[in-house]
Amino acid sequence: MPGTELDHRALAAALESRILDGAGKTPPALRRKSFERAGGGPPINQPYDDLARQIGQSASHVTDDQLGRVVQAAGSEKAAFEIVLTAAAGAGLLRFRSAMKALEEATDASGRD
Repeated sequence: MPGTELDHRALAAALESRILDGAGKTPPALRRKSFERAGGGPPINQPYDDLARQIGQSASHVTDDQLGRVVQAAGSEKAAFEIVLTAAAGAGLLRFRSAMKALEEATDASGRD
């Protein structure tokens, strides 16, 4: 819609809050740790660490074994899906924030003429 500006940071924050703090099959603390790990955060308990780290680095290289161990530990495929989704969001939002920072720095630099 022309003339309408979206506040992308606010939308990203709302997405993060919904994923991390909303109702789910997995505890919010586990979702938060998986989110942070995929974004380069500290190691977490296995088998979640391997999966979240791999999603953050290269999701296309996640193995069936990694997923299977998380399904078993989480207790269901739905719970494991929450971990996958949370880790993917963490990795994606890390990249989003990095891009926004780069845009701000480029805008600041161009304004110093």
